[in-house]
This record gives sequence, C-alpha cells and structure tokens, in this order.
Amino acid sequence: MPTITIDKNDLMGLIGKKVDDDTLMEKIPMMGTELESFGEEIVVEVFPDRPDMLSVEGFALALQGFLGIKTGLYDLEVNESQYIASIDGKVKKVRPDAVCAVVKGVELNDAAIKSLMQVQEKLHLTHGRNRRRVAIGVHDLDKIDFPVHYTTMPKDYEFIPLECNEEMTLEEILQKHKKGVEYKHLLEKYEEYPIWIDSKEQVLSMPPIINSEYTKVTESTKSLFIDITGYGLKYLKQALNILIMSLSIRNGKIYSVKVKDVDREYTYPDIIPKKMEIDVNYTNRILGINLSLEEIVNFLKRMRYGIEGRNILIPAYRADIMHKIDIVEDVAIAYGFNNFKPEIPNISTIAEEDPFEKFIRMIRNLMTGFQLMEVKNYILTNKKDLFEKMDMKEEKIVEMQNALTVDYNVLRNYLIPGIMRVYSINTHYEYPQNIFEIGEVFRVENDTVREETNICVGISHEKANFTECKEILNSFFKNLDIKYEIEEKEKKYFIEGRAGSILIDGNEIGYIGEIHPRVLSKWSVGMPVAVFEINLNRIHELFRF
Repeated sequence: MPTITIDKNDLMGLIGKKVDDDTLMEKIPMMGTELESFGEEIVVEVFPDRPDMLSVEGFALALQGFLGIKTGLYDLEVNESQYIASIDGKVKKVRPDAVCAVVKGVELNDAAIKSLMQVQEKLHLTHGRNRRRVAIGVHDLDKIDFPVHYTTMPKDYEFIPLECNEEMTLEEILQKHKKGVEYKHLLEKYEEYPIWIDSKEQVLSMPPIINSEYTKVTESTKSLFIDITGYGLKYLKQALNILIMSLSIRNGKIYSVKVKDVDREYTYPDIIPKKMEIDVNYTNRILGINLSLEEIVNFLKRMRYGIEGRNILIPAYRADIMHKIDIVEDVAIAYGFNNFKPEIPNISTIAEEDPFEKFIRMIRNLMTGFQLMEVKNYILTNKKDLFEKMDMKEEKIVEMQNALTVDYNVLRNYLIPGIMRVYSINTHYEYPQNIFEIGEVFRVENDTVREETNICVGISHEKANFTECKEILNSFFKNLDIKYEIEEKEKKYFIEGRAGSILIDGNEIGYIGEIHPRVLSKWSVGMPVAVFEINLNRIHELFRF
C-alpha cells in the first residue's frame, strides 16, 4: 500500500491547531490508516480506498475533522472563467479523455511543492494504475496562451521535455528519456502520440510521459493549469477533484475550464456533492450498536460529510463512496473501533467440518499421491492471460471496478491460464513439472455470477501428451469409483484432435487436451503441456461424497 511523508510542522499549519505528539500517535491509526513512523516527518500508510488522503492536504483535512477541530463539508469553490481547452478527434484512438482546471494564487513554498509532487506520484501509481488510466500534468499558467489544444503529433515532432536542454522528437523521448523508457509501453503501438499545445503552438506536455520544460512549475509560480488525461471520465474527474481540493487548502482559487470535445462540451471541475440518505436502522444493524440519527450525523460531520436533512452530502473528492456500507464504515471509524465491546453470541452450536471441504481434502491427498505438486494462483488475473495468451475470444467475466493494477483486475473463469503462468515462470527448473491446482473460478451465466471450485492438472516434459494426461484422469475417477467418458471437442488452446470434453452421465464437467504450440509460444513455454480441468462442485453434487 502507498505511504505518504508529512512534515509535522506543515501538518499543524494546515489543520490550524497545535496538537501534541501523543494525541497524533494515538489518533492517526484510528482514521483507517497505518502509522509507519513518527518524528518531525510522519510516514503514514494510506489504504487504496482513500486516494484523497494521498495528499498532505487531504490527510490534514480528514485529521481536522476526526479531531473535531473543524467538521462538516469542506467548502470547495470553483469560479467561472473563459479558459477553453479543445480535444481533437485524432486523440480518441490513443488516449481519449481529458479534464482540466486552473488554480490561481496558490502558495508554492517548499512544503507545497513537495506535497504536489508526492500526490501526483501516488495518484499515478494507485488511482491512475501507473499512468495507464490517469496521467496528471501541472503547468505554470502564466506561460500558456489559451485556448489550449489536446491532439496527436507524428513521431518526429519535437519539443524540450522537462529537465532537458535540447529538443527531442517524440520517438526519441520514448527511447532515451528516463520517463519515456519507463512508460513507453503505454504509447509505442500508436502511429502518433498525444500532445497538449497552446495557441502559440508551444508544447505543454506529452501525456502520459512527460511535461514540457517550457511550462515547468517553480517556487515563483503563482498560478497553475492542470490537465488530466486517460480512460474514463469518472476516474479523471476524481483525480482532478483531489488535486484542486489539495491546492484550495493551500489558499489556491479554483477556476473552471470549458473542455470542447468532438461531440460534447463540458465544464470542469465538477464539484457538486452526491447525495445519499442516512439509513439509521441499517447502520445500527451492521455495527451492532444503537445510535440515534443525531449521533450518526455528528459522526459523519467528523468524517467531513455535509448534511442536508436526512441526506449525506458526499465530497466530490471522495472516490471511495459507492454504497451505504461505505458510509457505515466511516461512522464506525468516527465512533472508534476501540469503543466496540466484544460480545459472545448467546447461541450454542456444534462444530462440524463442511462436507465439501472434506471432499476437497480427499481430492488433494489423491493428487499428491499421484506425485503431483500443488500450486496456488491468485483468483484475480487479467484479460490478456485469460483470453489473448490462450488464443480465446473474450467472454463475459467479472471485472473489478477499482482494481489496484491492470495485472489483477478481473476474476478468473477457469484455471488453465494460471497453470500456464506457473510453467512460464519456471522454465529454468528441471522437468518433468507435473502440477495441480484446486481453486475458485467465477463464471457469468445469464448475468448471474456463479462461483465454482475446479481442479486443474498439468503435466509438462519433452514427451508430455494427451495419453499420459488421460492416464491420470483415469486413476482420478477410478479412485472415486466414478464412470466417465471423453467426447471429442475442439478448443482453440488445444491441438486439434487431441482435446475433448469430460462427461459424466452425459453432463460436461470438464475438458482435457494438449496445449497448442501457438499458445505455448505466447507463454514462452518450450516444453509440451497437457492438462485437464474438472468442476468439483458438479462431482460433489452428483455423488455426495
């Protein structure tokens, strides 16, 4: 999880009151954060669901309310302006979305600049998925001539990137500049690259790679232009609101920018709070306590919510509030986890192991008896592993709305890609590599998510084939005293004629086959691989072990 470093004196100035060290050390961990170290610099670990606290200012705002120094909705104000930014249709194929804002009168002292750089870095890494989903550019407003234009330019287009003295082509930036080398994978497949330019054709930035030296922010900078580009206006607006909240706390005045897209026109930032009704009964039922509406309102004010009748006003910079359970969590934080009293339930039960778990243990023992080694993969994976590397067309799967990384953003719907990943990272170990995995998969059927437990067996060595894999399958069912049959059936990731469905009483419960060389190549696996995968829930339901 990300950590932020906070200057203690700067923090005291931002919250507007001197707080003793003992109180800070006691209260900071109670806010839903972890205190890593405490001194003149405070290091705090922030959970991914609170990107607004990745800035020193956002952390100070939350602490201010938690300590009762100032409660309720933070008064974030946006002034109207005539600033205009336009988006070229060409950029839609590369990095389609953009939002902007202007901040004037900000006090950019050393602490403020460090905080601004830190929040950009942390938002890029977490909320922005390492710049893939969200990339932030901050520029000296006084050096820019409006309107500004977001477009694409050929690879031989030149400008001076940040911290450089000479012009470089866009292609050279990707090949030679430190940031270009680090993030070139986000752009290198395109023929032209995205660029922000002003009315005098001065370059502001090359998102998501690097800003221009021309608009560099220094301690003498008084006004800022912020551009945020990426995929999904929802995420871009959340990042923008977090930034303007931070700069507003530093006495910056926020001004709107009209963004003219090809087929639409919007004004940003959008700071209108969302509303959610306070559900007293639900809150008390979840927390197991008995709070009044007035008590809940006071707790929510300490968490910096606004209140309008029985409705909560959710700050525009809070990206984590999606359901009323999120509100209940904040009530619990303000109430204090240490104030909850543990109680022993007034019920009597007899413990018994779940029958399905007993069945799984039996299967696991059976597999190890076949001299197979058990492996474990994450249930979270990505579409590239599930479909592209397996030479499969995309299917409907469960996707994570706020995944931490693009490598783990969907729930797996079968186990074979995980087995292939194990083989791909263990090519330097000796063969044979005969392995199995028992784990959960998540299938979408008629818009309903179905959780199942599967077993996947893989064998890999220079002579691994369908017949050897089938021998293990025969032994598997013989030990379970179950009759089965194999019906020839093609799958794109199997070699034609060496694949089939596994059937019990005519019901398909799995599949078996040799992995196609084309798929082996995509995984960089040099040895043949044969696998079978079976739905254990179906077997357990049919035979009730």
